[in-house]
Amino acid sequence: MKLFDDKKLVKTVRVLVHPNITYQKNLSTDSYIQVIKQQISLLNTMRDDLWFYLILPCDVPSLNFDNVTQWHHPLHTYPQVMRSHVDVPKLQKMLGFEWDFDLVMSHLPEHTFALKNVLYNVTHHVPPIFGYCHWFDLREVVAWPKDSFLQNIAGLLEYDRCYLNTQHQKDMVLNQAKETLNDATIKKLDSILTVQHLGVNEKDVISETNDAPDKIIVFNHRPDTYKHFKQFIAVTDKLWEMRQDFKVWVPLLGKSDREYVITGEGVDKDDKQWYYDKLRTCYIGFSPKQKYGGWSVATTDGMMNGVPYIMFDDTYYEELYPLGDFFENDHEALTMLNTYLDDPKYRNEEAQKALDYMSSSMVYKNEMMKMSKYMDDLLARQKVMRATKILSDTETDKLEKIIEFIKKGPVTKKELMEFVGWGRGIKWSPYRRALMNHPNIFDVMDEYPMYIWRDVNG
Repeated sequence: MKLFDDKKLVKTVRVLVHPNITYQKNLSTDSYIQVIKQQISLLNTMRDDLWFYLILPCDVPSLNFDNVTQWHHPLHTYPQVMRSHVDVPKLQKMLGFEWDFDLVMSHLPEHTFALKNVLYNVTHHVPPIFGYCHWFDLREVVAWPKDSFLQNIAGLLEYDRCYLNTQHQKDMVLNQAKETLNDATIKKLDSILTVQHLGVNEKDVISETNDAPDKIIVFNHRPDTYKHFKQFIAVTDKLWEMRQDFKVWVPLLGKSDREYVITGEGVDKDDKQWYYDKLRTCYIGFSPKQKYGGWSVATTDGMMNGVPYIMFDDTYYEELYPLGDFFENDHEALTMLNTYLDDPKYRNEEAQKALDYMSSSMVYKNEMMKMSKYMDDLLARQKVMRATKILSDTETDKLEKIIEFIKKGPVTKKELMEFVGWGRGIKWSPYRRALMNHPNIFDVMDEYPMYIWRDVNG
C-alpha cells in the first residue's frame, strides 16, 4: 500500500523567498506582491517541481497557490526602517533545521547577509542566493536624508544573480558604487546585476485595438514628483488653452481642481478588469520623465490594451519600446499631443504598432523561461556529495547509510538529522543534492520535506 500518490513524488526544488514590501496598507497593490505572484504563476505553467516558502507580514489571498507556504513575519511599514531592521531571533525560529531550502530568492538585498547567516548556521543548508531588486537607494532618487545604498550593495555581493528592471537603472547603480568599490568588486557587481524586463501576461494582450476611442489622455503612473506629474499637468494646461476637445484621466489621483481631469476617486483600485477596460477607451498615453529610470508597468499596461504612448526620450523607455514617439521637452510633448489628437489615422497606426510589439517582444513568460533554466543551472553548479563503497568513518560513507535508511520507508529531514547525529557544522546541502540526483529517491510536493524511496519497477 502506497503512502503517497506517485504524482506527488518529484525532485522538489524548495525556494525560500524573502520580500521587499513597501505598501502594507494595501498589499495586493504592492509591486513586490504583484511581481512574485506573476513569477510563481508563470513558473507553475512551465514546471511542477517548485515549492515556495514566502515570508509575509500576513496572509495574502492572491498568493494562495497550491505550491506555496506563507510564513507570517512582522515587517515595518516605513521603507527605511524595514530595510534596516532584521529580526534575527524570529528568523532563527522560523527557519528551523527541519526545513529544506535549495534556493533563496531575495528581493531585499539589505537583509541578505543576515538571512544567509541564519540559514547557514541554523538549517544545515548553504543554498545559493539569487533574486530581484525593486529599489536602490540612489542619491539622485531618494527623498530622505540618509540612504541605504552601501547596505544594499553589500547584500547584492552575496547574490549569484540579482535581476533589476532596466540597463539604465543598472548603470546608475554601478556609477554610484564606483565611488566606494574597487574595480574587481565593480566587475563582480556588474556580473551579478542582470536586466530582466517586466513584460506583460500573454493573456492580457488584447487581440485588436479600439479604432474609435474617446479623446482621453491617460496618465496611469503615480501622480508624484518622481514621475514629474506637475510638469505633465503644466503641459495639459497649455493644451487646454489651445483646445477643449479632450479629457485627462489620472486613475491614481484622488481629486483635481481642473475641469478636464478625470480622477480615480471612488473607484476600486484593485479592479484590474475595470482598469483595463477603461484603458481601451483612451486615445493616447503619456510616459513622463522619471528619476528612477525603472520599468514602466503603467506604459506596458496601456500598450497591451491598444493605447499608443508618447514617451520621454531616455534609455529606460527606449528599452521598453524602441519604436515609439519620444519627446525631449515640454514643447515637443505638447506638439506630439496635438499631432495625435488631430490625426486619428496616425494614432490608430501607432496603437496597432505598439500592440504588435507587446505580443511579439514583451511577453513576460519568455523572461521567466530563462529564469527557470537559470535556476536549474544554479542547482547544477552546487556541490554534490559522492558515495563510496569503502566502509570507513568518512563523510561519503554517511551518504550510503542515509540511502539505506531511506529505503526502509519515508523519512523526514529531521529524522535524517537525528539518524546521522550531526551538529550544526555539517552542511546538508551537498547530501540533499546527491539524494535528489539519485534515480530512486524523491521528495514530495508538500510543505514538509519527505524523502521517499521508489523502486524503478514499482
